[in-house]
Amino acid sequence: MSNIRYKRIPLEKLHVEVERMMFGTANGATEIHAIVHLMPDFPADGDAIAALLEAKFALEMFLRARTLHGRLLLGDKAMQKPLGDIGHDLAAIGQQPLDGTAAALWLWMTQGAPNAAYRHSFGCGESSATTPPLLENYRKRLADKGLTLTDNCLRTWFFIRDIDHNYQEMVEARREFFAANGLTPATHFIASTGINGNPLCNEDIVQLETYTVEGLNPAQISYLKGSSHLNPTAEYGVTFERGTRVEYGDRCHLIISGTASIDNRGQILHPDDAEMQTRRMVENVRVLLDEGGASANDMMHAIVYVRRPEDYATVRRVLDALLPDLPKVIVHAPVCRPGWLVEMECIAVTVNKNDAFAPF
Repeated sequence: MSNIRYKRIPLEKLHVEVERMMFGTANGATEIHAIVHLMPDFPADGDAIAALLEAKFALEMFLRARTLHGRLLLGDKAMQKPLGDIGHDLAAIGQQPLDGTAAALWLWMTQGAPNAAYRHSFGCGESSATTPPLLENYRKRLADKGLTLTDNCLRTWFFIRDIDHNYQEMVEARREFFAANGLTPATHFIASTGINGNPLCNEDIVQLETYTVEGLNPAQISYLKGSSHLNPTAEYGVTFERGTRVEYGDRCHLIISGTASIDNRGQILHPDDAEMQTRRMVENVRVLLDEGGASANDMMHAIVYVRRPEDYATVRRVLDALLPDLPKVIVHAPVCRPGWLVEMECIAVTVNKNDAFAPF
């Protein structure tokens, strides 16, 4: 077993820098979770998207890795250029990195293919004016493969243009769709993030990404509640799990949904205080990880969403103090309630030994 941790890699010729975490075991694929940042000296007239895609290719060649999934996080300047073909393994959304650069890239990669016992697939960003057709199209794609939303979907992301005005439509549509497909408070929901983001199509309001795994036994999946610090989401009308733990024979994945400064009654804590909200957000994530047998040291990457750009320096300072060796990117993306100033999502990986299940 090997457990290779944090490393920062500058790629000076491309004017980018890579933060990466690696995790591997003796009988399973090595995972790489990486955030690719443009350096401050990136040329003002440079092609940010091309540089990030070239960095992805360089990482794949250097690490002999394949990309499971990734997402381009595009600021306004990058959104103004035609995106072109970014490949089947990447999604893209309009969310401005708050370090002042034009774009960033999150990557989830493996050295060697994951175990053939499982099939991992991602929906990379279909968008629409409303939510129902996105969910119905996803259900049909699953059904065509003999899969279901209940058994095979591990993660969703809903990116919503102008979330302060358009979030409720998504919430109601998702709740109705889930109920019609057997997802209720008495069964389970799905780990998710619902956050402000601009779909690539200017006419569309909602963009959906999905993570599906075929070949899992239901006994491999459990759900994280964090009841000492967070309440069930259905209590305030939304339908997602706080986190999902997936057990493989050699490791566990802890998929943490978008998490903010909330208490176990569903109330926002520390209104208008970005520092204290960031601290409580991290505390809530730690509680979820602890419930799943992990710690902050097991986190592989984080994406952090900030409502007010002027809070970036505060959020960055607190995160660098609490989670110093963690690949992370901070973007401008209002959270679903106006009172929430910051939210984060992450994936953690821990060692596991259970011969009843195939390794990752």
